[in-house]
Amino acid sequence: MKPTMALKPLAFALAALMAVAAQASPPSYHPQPPTVAAAAANDGQSNHGNVVINDKTENNASANESYNHSSGVANGNVLSGDNNQGKNDVVVQSADADFVFASVNSAQSNTGNLVINSGTKNNASLNDSGNNASGIIQLNAAAGTSNQASNSTVVQSNKAGNGGLATVNGTQEVSSNLTLNIAASGHGWSTKPVVNNASVNSSMNYSSGVSNSNVLSGSNNQGQNNVVVQSTTRF
Repeated sequence: MKPTMALKPLAFALAALMAVAAQASPPSYHPQPPTVAAAAANDGQSNHGNVVINDKTENNASANESYNHSSGVANGNVLSGDNNQGKNDVVVQSADADFVFASVNSAQSNTGNLVINSGTKNNASLNDSGNNASGIIQLNAAAGTSNQASNSTVVQSNKAGNGGLATVNGTQEVSSNLTLNIAASGHGWSTKPVVNNASVNSSMNYSSGVSNSNVLSGSNNQGQNNVVVQSTTRF
């Protein structure tokens, strides 16, 4: 008898024995990989190398009687003038996962700008606003030149609650800017200095939750509001 023919019955017997043993023994455990949920907002702004000459210019920015009786997440930017930047980043995440990650990465740069103001008026106001509001209210009002405003919000909810991370990374840079404020004079004009006014009056009254505001007037100002809300159980 050939050796190969003699091995065939043995092979069949071994295969049958292994099949019976597999049915008798408990099934092996293969752990499932963890579930991951991620949400991110990545944004950047750059403002550089600009030249602005304001001669008897008037810049007005106002957010008056706004965002009253509002609820939820309300972001606003009111900008007046030249080379201003405003942005709002919102991340809202709800997941049933082992690990939940939510992040906002924000960067602003304001460099190398030249501003010459001659008899210029910059007025920024946030009056009678954000009253009786609930939730997250963020307001920015800026008047002038090369102002920057940023609002970032992260709201995260994870029902599983095994792990999570919620972050806001905000960076702002102001450098190498030159601003000259000169009183206006000349034929038919009386000498008038540069005027910068910023006001917040009767605002954010009787509000609940998180209320942030920036009111900027002048040149090369930056305002930033960042909020992180994290919960390991569903809202």
